[in-house]
Formats: sequence, structure tokens, C-alpha cells
Amino acid sequence: MVRLELRHLAMIQAVAESRTLSEAAGKLQITPSALSHRIKEAERRIGRKLLERGTDRPRLSETGVLLLPVATRCLRELAEIERGSVAEQPSIPAVRIAASTISGYQWLPGLMKATANLDEPVEVEVAGDVSLDPVGALRAGSVDVAVVPVAVRDEEFRCTAIFRDEMVAVLPPGHPKARRKWLDARDFLDEPYVTDATRPEAGREIERFFRPSGVQPSDVRSAGATEGVLTLVAAGLGLTILTRLSVLPYLGLAPLELRPLGPRGLRVDWHAVYRRGSHVQGAPVARVVDELKRVGAEVEGRVDLCVGARRPGRSRAKGTFG
Repeated sequence: MVRLELRHLAMIQAVAESRTLSEAAGKLQITPSALSHRIKEAERRIGRKLLERGTDRPRLSETGVLLLPVATRCLRELAEIERGSVAEQPSIPAVRIAASTISGYQWLPGLMKATANLDEPVEVEVAGDVSLDPVGALRAGSVDVAVVPVAVRDEEFRCTAIFRDEMVAVLPPGHPKARRKWLDARDFLDEPYVTDATRPEAGREIERFFRPSGVQPSDVRSAGATEGVLTLVAAGLGLTILTRLSVLPYLGLAPLELRPLGPRGLRVDWHAVYRRGSHVQGAPVARVVDELKRVGAEVEGRVDLCVGARRPGRSRAKGTFG
């Protein structure tokens, strides 16, 4: 089985042609942090070093040197084939989207269907390897739209609200704290806290829930992805905080308990962020953002159904919703 992907081959070529890793990241249109993650991922997949650490200029390892001509040839031949294909058929514009790790992607199927059926269709591509810093990827030019749980104030970007969600505590079934109507920050201090990433991300629980309270978990365990986080929580190995939409797809697979954060809950307003000048009427980015707003209204209805399960006077699904 081939373990490396084209993006790894492009990374090897960019590093070989650059004087610094920042320059290589710029050629790939990703952030230096995303480049570092990509290098480590490639090394992990093949079980060998690709770069020599501790040198002033990026230098490929022996394995990297062996892979460089392969990468160069594959990328050149693929580019030639693609150029021939483009000449033969009309081009459909593509808009690349990066989303925060807790977006849940409930908006994605509807968005893809809607943009494909427009009078002037647009192809939507999701950049999954920059989900820890979607705004950084937007700034670097590697994506066209970032979906994030916070409004971004920056003269370089425009920001449009697309739907509303809620952050909730996620507990294993039968947990003593699941008997409470809501949890505060101190309820997370006496047992492991499971997360998909240990680096704080704008608009997430570290910034909006723990820091204002003046406390934060000391025993933090990274599970790498939402599915891994919820698997550990369901097994009784810790607690976590996620958005309702990111948890919904897993409720049929694992008996999880959801509880609000604080007596009023913690609302999340999702936004589409894009570069100024790209949202010209009729332009591909404009069409995608407009459809995101429409699809977002449907997504918000699902959140309302989920939240409604814990409102007084509504039916309650025992062991599922708080």
C-alpha cells in the first residue's frame, strides 16, 4: 500500500527548493505550522525521517533525497495530464473551505448539493489538514473560506454569520455529574479532560469557558479526532466539551450524556470568513457563502431540536440529551 499522498510529495519538492521552511510553506500556500504537521505526518506514515533537524537551511534526509526525483516526476506528469484535461472540457470553479475541528460538518452535504445544482455550479473542496488553524490557511491563501466559531475582526477579511450552535459538556452514561442541570468550569478539574487538540483554538472552550472562570483542566489528554474523543468519553476515561452538532452523528453509536455549560448555556455563532474582494456578486466565493447561509438555517434547526430536548415541557431522550 502506498502511504504517501500527492500533498506529501509536493511538500518534499517545496522543501528541497526553499531556503527556509517558511518559504516552503508559502509555496504550498499553507502556514508554517501546517507544514510542520504535514512533515511529521509523512514521516510517521513511512517510519523514516524526511528532514535533517538542527540545520540552518532545510535539508532532506537520505530518504527524502531518494523520494525527491519521484515526487518531481509524479507532480510534473500529473500537471501535464491535468492541463490536457482542462483544454478538453469546460472548467468548473472550485472553492476550498477549511473548517474548525468542532464544526461537525453537518452543513457540508447540503452545501455540496446546493453549489453543484446552481445555474453556474461551483465545486466545494474541504482542506482537512488545516482544521486547527483555518484562518491561518485563509491568510496564507491555501483556502478561500474559513468556517470558524467566532467572528474574525481583521481588515483583510470579511465575516458572515451562518448558523448558531451550542457548546456542551459531554459525559459517559451514568456519570454522577450527569444528574446536574448544568456544569461549570470547576466540574472539569478533578478528572481527565479529553480533547482533539491541546493547542488552544480561537472561539473554543479554553478561550470562552475556562479562561473567564480563571481555571482550566490540568490532566489534558489528546485523542486526535472527534471520534477518538467521544470513544474515550463513552468508555469513562474522561470528560470533554464539544458543540452539539459535532456530537449528534455519534449519539446513535455511543450512549453519551450532554449538559449545558453554565445556567444559560454557551452559545456558538459560526461564521464564514473570506478575503475582501473575493465576495463580488456572482463570484464563486460569493455563491458558496450565500449557500452556506441558506444551508446554515437548516443546520440551526437541527440544533434547536437538540436543545429542545432539554427544555422544560419537551420530551426527553434518556441517556442521550440532558
